[in-house]
Amino acid sequence: MSVRRSLAWSYGSQATSLVVTFATSVIVARFLAPRDLGVYALGLAVSGVLGVFLTFGTQAYLVREAELDPRAVRSAFTVNLLLSLALSACLAVAGSVELASHQKDLATVFFIMAIGPLLSALEFVPVTLFMRELRYDVISRISVLRTAVTAGVTLCLVMTGSGAVSLAVGPVAAGLVCSTVFMLLRRRDLVFRPGFHQFRTVLAFGVQMLSISGVAQLAQRGSDIVLGQLLGLAALGLYSRASGLAALIFVNVYGLATGIVFVQLSRDLRDTGEMRATFTRALRLITGVMWPLLMGMAILAPPLILTLYGTKWLGAALPLSLLMVAQFIVLGFGMNWELFVLRKETGRQVRIEVARAAIGTTIFVVGCFFGIAVAALGRIGEALVGYVLYRRHIDRLAGTRPGEMNGIYGESLWLTAVAVAPAAAVMAYWRWSPHTPLLPLGAAVLLGAIGWLVLLRRGRHPLWDEMTRLIGRLSGTTGPRSDELNRS
Repeated sequence: MSVRRSLAWSYGSQATSLVVTFATSVIVARFLAPRDLGVYALGLAVSGVLGVFLTFGTQAYLVREAELDPRAVRSAFTVNLLLSLALSACLAVAGSVELASHQKDLATVFFIMAIGPLLSALEFVPVTLFMRELRYDVISRISVLRTAVTAGVTLCLVMTGSGAVSLAVGPVAAGLVCSTVFMLLRRRDLVFRPGFHQFRTVLAFGVQMLSISGVAQLAQRGSDIVLGQLLGLAALGLYSRASGLAALIFVNVYGLATGIVFVQLSRDLRDTGEMRATFTRALRLITGVMWPLLMGMAILAPPLILTLYGTKWLGAALPLSLLMVAQFIVLGFGMNWELFVLRKETGRQVRIEVARAAIGTTIFVVGCFFGIAVAALGRIGEALVGYVLYRRHIDRLAGTRPGEMNGIYGESLWLTAVAVAPAAAVMAYWRWSPHTPLLPLGAAVLLGAIGWLVLLRRGRHPLWDEMTRLIGRLSGTTGPRSDELNRS
C-alpha cells in the first residue's frame, strides 16, 4: 500500500476515533468530578512510569530491518512479553499497596490496568507485521473498533456511577476485543515460543530506545505524580483534562502521520540512501495543518472548555492554552526520533533526551508550587530547551539544504497567522472571556479558514494538492499529480 493510501486510511479512521473519543470525554466530564479524573490520572501516571520499560522500540527494530528473519521476530516478541509480564506484576503490586492503604478506588484502577500489558503482548507481532507492510487499512479499521468499544464500555459504566473505575475498564475491554481480532487475522504468523536469536541485538536497540522515549515518558508521568502530590487530586484532574485534550489533538494528527512517514523514510534510506524529499514534504504538510490548529486551540481554550465541559472545568482553560503553545514549539524539532533512529545515532539522542528531561522536569516541578497554570507554563520552557538542543541536528540528519527548514517554518508561520488572526481579534475584544459569544467566534474561525485556504492555493502548497486530489477522487475527476508521498 502506498504512503498516500496509508495516510488516507489512517486519518479516516483517526478522524472517526477522534470524534468518538472527544464526544466521550465531553459526556464523561458531565458525570465525573475533577477528583474522579484525578484518581484515574494518578493511576495512569504510575502505570506510565512503570510502563517506561515497554518503550523498548522493538516494533521500530522490526520495521527498520531490510530483511525480516522469523527468528528475530521471536526474539522481539520474547523481549516484549517479558516486559509486559513485569509491568502487569508491578501494577498488581501497586494495587495491593493502595488496597492496604484503604484507597479502594485507586487500587481497583491499578488491578484493572494490570490486564492491559498482557493483551498488548498478544497483538504485538500481528500489528508489527501489518505496519511493516503498510497495511494501515487493517490497522485503521481495528483502531476504530478499539475506540468504539472503549467509548461504549466507559459510558455505560460512567452512567451507572462507577466513577474512575469506568475509565480503566473501557481500554481493557477494547484491548481484549482487538487483540483477538489481530490474532485471528495473522494466525499463521503468531509467535508463542520464546526465541533468543539476535536477542542481544534487539536488547541493545531496545535499551537505546528506552533511553530516548522512556526518559521523556518517565519525566512526563513522574511530573503528573508530583503535581497530584503537591496540589491534590482535584488539581491533577483539571490539569489532566487540559493535557488529555492537548494529547488527543497531538497524537491523532502528528503522531499518526509521523508513524507512517517513518516507514517511508526507512524505505527511502534503504533504496536511495537519502530522505530529504519525503522529510521536507511531510514537514510542510504537518506544520501547515498542526500549527494553525494548535494556536487556534490556544486562543479559543476558555470558551471551548466552558462550552464542552462546563464551569467546573474552567480551571483547565489556561493550562490548555499554554500546553498548545508548548506543542507548537515542539513541532519546531519534529520527527527528530525518526531521524536519529534511521541514521543510527540513538546514542547521541539519549544524551539530548536526558538533558531535556532533567531541565524540563525541574522547571515543571518548580511551577507546581505556584499552581497548575504555572506548571503548564513550565512545559513551554521544556519545549524551548528541546528546540535549542535538537534544532541544530535536524538539517544534518535529514540532509536538507541550508535555509530550507527555515523556509518551511516561515511558510507555516504565515499560514498560522492568517488562520488564527480573526479568532484572536474576537477574543481580545471580549477580553479573553470564556463567555465570548459563539456566533462571532464561529464567523472568525470560518474567516481564518478561508484565508488559510487562499494562501494554500496561491503558494501551491502540497496540502492544496492533497485536498484537490481527494476532492477529485470523490467527484470522479483527478487532482494535480504529486508523487512525492505516493511511492509504493
